[in-house]
Amino acid sequence: MSAPQWNQERLQTLKLLRDMGIDPYPHKYEITHTIHEVRELGAAHPFNGPTREITTIASNISTAGRIANIRPHGKATFVDIFDEGERLQLYLRINELGDKYDLFLKYIDRGDIIGVKGNLFYTMKGELTLLVLDYKLLAKALLDPPDWSSYTTEWRYSHRYLDFLYNASARRSMYIRFKATQDIREFLYSKGFMEVETPVIQPVYGGALAKPFKTHVNALDEDWYLRISLELYLKRFIIGGFNKVFEIGKVFRNEDIDVTHNPEYTLMELYWAYADYNDLMKLTEDMISYVSAKILNSTRGKYQSTEISLEPPFRRVTMNDALSEALGTRVDDMSDQELKNLMDKHGLVPRGGEYVRGLMIEKLFDKLVTPNLIQPTFVIDYPLETTPLCKPHRSKPGLIERFELYIAGMELANAYTELNDPVLQHKLFEEEQRRFQKGDEEAHPYDFDFITAMSYGMPPTGGLGLGIDRLIMILTDNSSIKEVIPFPMIKKNNQ
Repeated sequence: MSAPQWNQERLQTLKLLRDMGIDPYPHKYEITHTIHEVRELGAAHPFNGPTREITTIASNISTAGRIANIRPHGKATFVDIFDEGERLQLYLRINELGDKYDLFLKYIDRGDIIGVKGNLFYTMKGELTLLVLDYKLLAKALLDPPDWSSYTTEWRYSHRYLDFLYNASARRSMYIRFKATQDIREFLYSKGFMEVETPVIQPVYGGALAKPFKTHVNALDEDWYLRISLELYLKRFIIGGFNKVFEIGKVFRNEDIDVTHNPEYTLMELYWAYADYNDLMKLTEDMISYVSAKILNSTRGKYQSTEISLEPPFRRVTMNDALSEALGTRVDDMSDQELKNLMDKHGLVPRGGEYVRGLMIEKLFDKLVTPNLIQPTFVIDYPLETTPLCKPHRSKPGLIERFELYIAGMELANAYTELNDPVLQHKLFEEEQRRFQKGDEEAHPYDFDFITAMSYGMPPTGGLGLGIDRLIMILTDNSSIKEVIPFPMIKKNNQ
């Protein structure tokens, strides 16, 4: 395999450095301050106006960073370095560095990583600057820094390390992503939830309507699957006596790649014994409000120029009421044929080719209602046919105790009062198998071990799944899920 198209001048410089006994890739460099800490030192000693002489505000500073630019001025040179998204100006002079000054100008380039030692001061213009008394090359860059004006968005996604280095917006999205995940954990810990782990490779995939990725386990000579959900193993924890559990992990669905879907994405799922979907609605809105306040310092923000309020309580509406409002007539009064005609009118294809009433209602809802759910809205009480894992509604025949949370036209969360009747679960899994055999590739497989586990007794339980990536889209005002996934999936020929 051929090497990258390295800059030939930099390759030659690399050879010259080694010939001079200079290691261009040393093992370690001791720093006393990060650039962020250096800037904090400056903030503690504000600029008091220009002076003719260099006035040191801190001595013996050792820091490191990547060179952004070099501005030579004869026997003195200004250099900007950056690290972890923060910049620091350096001042190099022949007076302090002697022969190493000329070596710097000759052999050090933009993109190189250097360590520097020196004294901190302010320039005449009030710029916090490090007077360099010594420096050390820490990594010689063999490729020139990118020219962002000539690169496509897809190129950025396939070179995320450069995107994070040179694109402040990409770096901010990642910071918010990881900080928000930390805040979710803190919130759930405060509510008594325990973080657990479940298998990524599973003998039976389940917990969602999705096509799986299949792999082969050589040691067992069996086909297994990457998980499409965290649900069924987290419920095994509930059966095993862990009453409040959650997991934040990757799930995999061999499906669409678009602005709101990526085949590999991050899901938070939690299960709460002795709770129902009403408890989970309260928990969900409180959690999202908590994270928003921690990240944005507010429960109000803007998404794609529209103000969004994340202040509880969120609106609640039944699926039938929401769809009836969009149609201008009660869905409950429509015949199956009328629903089928609407499906055909809007070009909607039924799951598995079957025009099942509840599934038609869900499809029409997704088409006609979802895009208009801008402010946080819990859509509740779904048709029974939409999932085999949810408990039937306690007072509304034909419906289940399920909700989905929508914000900015996107589904962010899905939750149930969980089915804990093993006989009914067995029957619903069998129905899913019938649908699969008729061509519904997203139907749930029959999980015999899960039915066995449930047969030992599963307490009343509420379960919630929250899409981390879409939540971060809202918090960062990004219209594409690829902007908030560290390394999104793209075609290999785009790299």
